[in-house]
Amino acid sequence: MDILIIGTLMLAIILLANILYVRNRRIEKLAFDAFLFLISALILFLGTMFVLIPPGIYQQAADISINLLDTRAFGLVLAITGGWAMVLSVEKVRQILARIMPLNPESPVHSLALVLSVYLMGYSALLLSQGGLSGLAESAEPAPLYFLVLSELLFAVVALFGVGFILRRRGRELAKRLGLERPQPMQILVAVSLIFILVMLQACAGLIWGILNPEQSKILEDVSATLLTEIDTVWEWFVIALATGIGEELLFRGALQPALGLGFTSILFALIHIQYGYTPVTLFVVLIAIVLGVMRRYYSTTITIFVHVGYNFSLGLLALLAAYLQDFVT
Repeated sequence: MDILIIGTLMLAIILLANILYVRNRRIEKLAFDAFLFLISALILFLGTMFVLIPPGIYQQAADISINLLDTRAFGLVLAITGGWAMVLSVEKVRQILARIMPLNPESPVHSLALVLSVYLMGYSALLLSQGGLSGLAESAEPAPLYFLVLSELLFAVVALFGVGFILRRRGRELAKRLGLERPQPMQILVAVSLIFILVMLQACAGLIWGILNPEQSKILEDVSATLLTEIDTVWEWFVIALATGIGEELLFRGALQPALGLGFTSILFALIHIQYGYTPVTLFVVLIAIVLGVMRRYYSTTITIFVHVGYNFSLGLLALLAAYLQDFVT
């Protein structure tokens, strides 16, 4: 499976970055920066080729069939992604960013986190470059439960090894770095209240957007409905809510936020939710990410997991209820 191959390669590079962090040799860190720079330069080159060369030429030369609606848009996004990652591979640039982010510019782990974050945003932009939300709606396919769970498991594994599991941290030190603490009763009460508030805000935002832009709202619903077609029972929604809550919170709030900052992590979190495209709904996801980030800062990642799971599960139950009532009425 592609996701297993990508995950294995990613984990290998993450382990390498952690090894170099432990060894703490200047020349090796510079070599790792050069490695990231060259990989990103290759992406920039490929993107430029897509932009400059007519599709028929490279398809014929490579004897392949590339099914893209807009090759130049695809290439432009690829080129921007590679160029941006190249810039972040330079330590001097990271030193500037460290003035506004809790970033260690000399750390291979932080360097890799920045570059992989750019790749992740670039991947989402690539999917939306082929016709935007409408194109995504046409190409979307139902995602099996196992695939969704496996994707979130990959997030969790990346988070664990990204903060140095085994190589640099174990046990309580690992849990502390990820923000995993035993929740207090008052924290749980706050979390439950927050879940209710977020669900109500989601309902209001969806209603308002449906009135202001019914066409785009319908596309958003169609994309989400297509992706989650096979998720139609309470237990399946619970599994999905549990997987997304644990996987995404361990990665974004647990691992990335202390290194990349609340603002950048919140934007990254919103942009990877490609099913919302670049719409006002994405701003609502940014708001949710900020709320979760604040909860992580003042409480713990355990609480953000609780809120995330409860929020997603509540939305799932409401979706099931809406489908049941629709069938009952018709």
